[in-house]
Amino acid sequence: MSKVFSHQSTEDNQWISVSDMMAGLMMIFLFISIIYIENISKYFSNISDISDEICSDLKREFEKETTKWDMSICENGLLISFDNDSNFGVNSSKISVDFSSVLTDFYPRLMVVIHKYKESISELRIEGHTDSSVRTSDSELSGYIYNTKLSQDRSRNVMEFALNLSPILTNQEYLNWSYTHVTAHGMSSSKKVLREKGLEEDYAASRRVEFRLRTKAEERLLDLVSEIKINGN
Repeated sequence: MSKVFSHQSTEDNQWISVSDMMAGLMMIFLFISIIYIENISKYFSNISDISDEICSDLKREFEKETTKWDMSICENGLLISFDNDSNFGVNSSKISVDFSSVLTDFYPRLMVVIHKYKESISELRIEGHTDSSVRTSDSELSGYIYNTKLSQDRSRNVMEFALNLSPILTNQEYLNWSYTHVTAHGMSSSKKVLREKGLEEDYAASRRVEFRLRTKAEERLLDLVSEIKINGN
């Protein structure tokens, strides 16, 4: 009988040990989760604070030109959007005379603000957007591809024009930063603008050029989310 009780006691002790181990592992996982949550909260706060500061400076800098240039600032994220569809000719990537004049004034002043926050900004994306209309000779697919090339050419031409402006070209710090942070992207009609009810496309509003800023805190947050997904799997 004593052997039976001894065997049962040994099994109970082993079960308690396994239970203790599982509880310890759960505490470790809980601790790790708390650290991740705290880090994410911190980076959310950093993103919000930095974005608010940059937006305030941009709005202050371009307060007088917003209406004149058909420009919106930080209405949908940390970006400046030029909504005038006459910035380019129809099916053309050549910058219009009026938009050239706007960029000549705008871009050096944008770089002054960016330079103030250069340690916090990871990328300046120059994005070209088209509406979803296609030429009569195109299918929906070939039209989308055509608009991709058109929007890419437009964004690249804007970048080339901006970087060749005298205040940029003669400032080595601006150029060095630009070589590693300024990019051009053709978005085609992938982010078309819809009218208020969200059913119909606003074709004029879809045709636009945007200068989108991305912060390092935002990048780090995305890295943390990826880490959580990997650890969760």
